[in-house]
Amino acid sequence: MLDGILVMDKAFGITSFRMVQEVRKRLKVKKAGHAGTLDPLATGVLPICLGRATKIIQFIMAGHKVYQGTMLLGVATDTYDAAGKITEQKPLPPSLDLISLQKAAKEFTGRLLQPPPPFSAAKHKGKPLYKFARQGIMVQKESRPVQVFSFEILEIRLPEVDFRVHCSKGTYVRSLVHDLGSNLGCGGHVTGLRRTRSGPFNIEQALKMETLDEILKNKRLSEVLIPIGKALAHIPAIEIDNEMATELRNGRPIFVNRLKDLMESQGHESDVELPYLRLLLCRPPYIKNGSSLQEKDLVSVVAWPTALKSDSHKILRPIKVWPKEYAITN
Repeated sequence: MLDGILVMDKAFGITSFRMVQEVRKRLKVKKAGHAGTLDPLATGVLPICLGRATKIIQFIMAGHKVYQGTMLLGVATDTYDAAGKITEQKPLPPSLDLISLQKAAKEFTGRLLQPPPPFSAAKHKGKPLYKFARQGIMVQKESRPVQVFSFEILEIRLPEVDFRVHCSKGTYVRSLVHDLGSNLGCGGHVTGLRRTRSGPFNIEQALKMETLDEILKNKRLSEVLIPIGKALAHIPAIEIDNEMATELRNGRPIFVNRLKDLMESQGHESDVELPYLRLLLCRPPYIKNGSSLQEKDLVSVVAWPTALKSDSHKILRPIKVWPKEYAITN
């Protein structure tokens, strides 16, 4: 079975689902899925999980995202991007410049409540919102908490503006641009968008489909297929002992305070935006080329224990456990 992650560079104009289908066909694998949808008009980093790696999609999707793109001010569309119908056209504010735009964009940083746009893959009654929107039914979904770490204005060629956004999962960049245009009083929409980072993966790793074809032709897939343990390297980790590893692999829960003590003793620094923690078991050290080396096995991923109330009787059940025979070198 082929297990691991391929970081693909999604092309313009096709869906993320189509990218997965193309990879599945080339690699002849039964199980495959992407870790985070990109709109058809967006390009860039699209992690595709193969085989047992499909079991860690939720953990990969939890990572931060970085996007770079271009917006057009003065024109609003129903999809918030260039694929939609124009809903409004207004002149730009006469005093609009780089400084004022940077100040306006900064208002959309920090913790925000953001509703999914009407044209999106968010579900309502089991159907994507865009299917309702195409029928003229604009469904208003409840706002979701997201975090925008930065919204930078890179260059202006009014009415075009280049920007970069660093955000948490679930953030709709199209909505940020739409709301920025509304605040400016002129409207705006995205004309180009490229994801340059998704969790631990960046654009430098991403493969175009023709590059993958060349790799497969030369039988070099192992050089680009990322193992499961490495794919989770963005999640904070602590080391556990054999006793705890055995308990987890036998299906037993563990006490929260026990984990907290380990976190404190190992000087653990958590990323508050990632709600998970990796538990690693150290293997006995071995000698290679005259040097002492030590590998770590990924035992489990659990919920972030410091988010739970302090209670000596509080237990934590793992979200995912890797049996010993499937131990993964970190």
